[in-house]
Amino acid sequence: MSKQPGVRLDYLVRTDQRRTFTYCKPLILAPSKPPVELNRLDFKNWTPTSAVLEGHLLDRLRAAARFVKAIIVLEQVDIPETGVVTQKVLAGLKQVIDEDSRFLVVSDSRRGLRGYPPVTLKMNAAELGSLTGASEPMALDEIKRAAAALAVDRGRSVFVTLAERGIVAAAPCGEVEHVPALPVRGTIDIVGAGDAVTANITSALTAGATLREALEMANAAGSVVIHKLGTTGTASVAEIAELVTEPRPALA
Repeated sequence: MSKQPGVRLDYLVRTDQRRTFTYCKPLILAPSKPPVELNRLDFKNWTPTSAVLEGHLLDRLRAAARFVKAIIVLEQVDIPETGVVTQKVLAGLKQVIDEDSRFLVVSDSRRGLRGYPPVTLKMNAAELGSLTGASEPMALDEIKRAAAALAVDRGRSVFVTLAERGIVAAAPCGEVEHVPALPVRGTIDIVGAGDAVTANITSALTAGATLREALEMANAAGSVVIHKLGTTGTASVAEIAELVTEPRPALA
């Protein structure tokens, strides 16, 4: 990984006291057939993250925040306080934001984003409903209103993924955008799509994109990933560009 362009492992905390949360999806592969998923296998921690490790994580967080333009806080752990994103780490993240209110932090959590500091939120429709107390399922207009109210209340943008309905984004100024999903082109595998969406929203916003531009990039990345079967898909710049570049009219 360290040999990839732009990737640095300087701030990675290595320890034998934790295992990186991992879920595996065994697949049955057959020629000319889509993969068949078996029962998922999870590897995770069952005890709280120690104060010593939290201290190391906070040190790395503060150091990295001095030279990066954005941070993604992605929590896949379903048992509180057993992973990287503990209450102490969130408090340290809040200090980083308090020092520079323009610093971009995009957060997504499997357990929900209630109690997070003022960060840009990324979630799905069910998580939005849980956070705002709305009933399920929500119509598109209801999602837009709920996302807009949440963005105004928190003073940060909110992104809501809607699977085949696309993505909704709301800004604190009241702006709301919705970009429909791109058409499905055959069999799909959604593994990795959410992470691709988060990465591209963050990259686009960091580069100065508008809400709509960020959604278009994220939708394209998600579309690329879901069409890569049997793997945690990735989306290259070239693959994304192929979907977001509008065809130019032929010259006479």
